[in-house]
Amino acid sequence: MNHIFLFIFYQFINSIINTFIIRKPKINVLKRLPKVSVLVPARNEENNINRCVSSLLLQDYPDYEVIVFNDNSTDETYNILLSIKDERLKIIDSNSVLPEGWTGKNWACYQLYINSSGEILIFTDADTYHSKDMISIMVQEMEGRNLDFISGIPKEEVITFGEKVTVPFINYSVFSIFPVYLSHLVRFLYFFMFANGQFMMFKREAYERIKGHAAVKGEVTEDIELSKIARKNGLRVGIYNLVDLVSCRMYRNFKEAFWGLSKSYFSLFQMRLIPSLFVWAWILIINFGPFYSILRYKDLSLSSISIIETFLIWLILSIKFKLPLDILFYYPIISAINSIVGFSSVILGLMGRSSWKGRRLGKKRIRIF
Repeated sequence: MNHIFLFIFYQFINSIINTFIIRKPKINVLKRLPKVSVLVPARNEENNINRCVSSLLLQDYPDYEVIVFNDNSTDETYNILLSIKDERLKIIDSNSVLPEGWTGKNWACYQLYINSSGEILIFTDADTYHSKDMISIMVQEMEGRNLDFISGIPKEEVITFGEKVTVPFINYSVFSIFPVYLSHLVRFLYFFMFANGQFMMFKREAYERIKGHAAVKGEVTEDIELSKIARKNGLRVGIYNLVDLVSCRMYRNFKEAFWGLSKSYFSLFQMRLIPSLFVWAWILIINFGPFYSILRYKDLSLSSISIIETFLIWLILSIKFKLPLDILFYYPIISAINSIVGFSSVILGLMGRSSWKGRRLGKKRIRIF
């Protein structure tokens, strides 16, 4: 129980620190208005694409373009895009075969970059929605702090119960486990870096310096890998609370969330078998160990403190990132389900059967450690 208590205490302290480190962008006065390219990869996004693109075309920033890459969609995505009439919107319709060694999203993002002209590049997912001042505020932040790369945590829209018991774990793991401040303070600790592919913003020169998505062409968790490369190469990086500017509904039910997360979790560990299995088992232990200790050994001291600290972590997380407060009362279920997803991801990775939106991701090299 002592080890569990110490780890949860670390999570609690780390969450408090991240509360101040992962802040909202400030509004400053822009001295110049660089052209911005907003780049959206889209594959089978008929339920999301109109909402996303429409919000991007309502931005109050004076000089920007929106480019959407329709990646072999088999639904109505392309026709919906054609129905949107705006000279700032450029549509790239691709029916080409995915080049060997590339994941679909990375290939789409790289093609978007090639076809863009902005001095600043914003990559955002097709299931996002943006406030009208998103570009203005984020350009002010990038220019005002002279940053090369910005990412952060948008507002995750979780509506159904299936979404509530899956998606919030992503924010929880970043917020409580990642020591974001260390990667900013010490450059060689770049492996603590985090980014979110729902929103990534680069100065064009910086993106080209690290070779952009070509540098991570085969990665499923390309956002995190790009952040590591960026920090390793000395780019000035900012990680923000973006809940007032960007929202995202990743999935619409439990099934979508389960399989969507399954494609990524093993890749988070770079296909390393033992670390992955250990972490998902440890997540179960730290969430259920204190309850077991109380019931089995009547341990009301460290166990009770651990439960209270975990509850407070979820409370702070929910308030800071505008998640539904009812998730506080079934956070152990959230952790248990995500551990199952994690084990499922390992199995799918070992079998080479990970896929997303009808496209097989391919079998990756498996490492033991």
